[in-house]
Amino acid sequence: MTPETRVGDEEAPRDAAEMLELIQSQQDRVTRSLARYVPWILLAWGLAWSVGFGMLWLIDGAKPAISIPLPVAVVVFIALMIAAILASAVLGARSQRGIRTSPESAFTGTVFGLTWMIGFLALVAFGTALIVNGMPRELANIFYPTGSVLFVGIMYILAAAIWQARPTLWMGLWIVAVALVAPYFGYPTHYLVFAIGGGGGFLVGALVVWLWVRR
Repeated sequence: MTPETRVGDEEAPRDAAEMLELIQSQQDRVTRSLARYVPWILLAWGLAWSVGFGMLWLIDGAKPAISIPLPVAVVVFIALMIAAILASAVLGARSQRGIRTSPESAFTGTVFGLTWMIGFLALVAFGTALIVNGMPRELANIFYPTGSVLFVGIMYILAAAIWQARPTLWMGLWIVAVALVAPYFGYPTHYLVFAIGGGGGFLVGALVVWLWVRR
């Protein structure tokens, strides 16, 4: 083997390593660019859960010092959830600008989005059926929020499996854990658990993703 051959053999692995590093750097840059709106989406949900469930807790949780009327708390809660949904839709659409998706990816995204609506409608229908069959109001106050939070956590876990996103998996597991623990505190303290544990989880996630994107 000539010296020229040895030099060429040494340069080839070096060039390949540099090319791999360049590709990984570009992929990381693209991923961070796509995730730049995620902290704001998580922040929207963190505020919606913290304030929304906090309002529901204040209906009976802080008596006699303070008590928020039921209609006011419910209206604020629903308004915050709708605002978070709209913020997620708008920011999610902005993050996908200029990205061409395959028919398979579009189908996956459409089915996943519809599953959210179908799941919540099914949960409401199931809860209504339980009320018709005698479920008391006190138990319904635990069933609806707990079922909804549990469904959200499962959907996050499913999203992690589809898009190979480990942070989404941890978020989903945390939300499921909060949903399973909260009912043991009973009404109305379970609302406070959702506000602090669930809303706080989203806020921590927003901070972590924001720091990662800026890194």
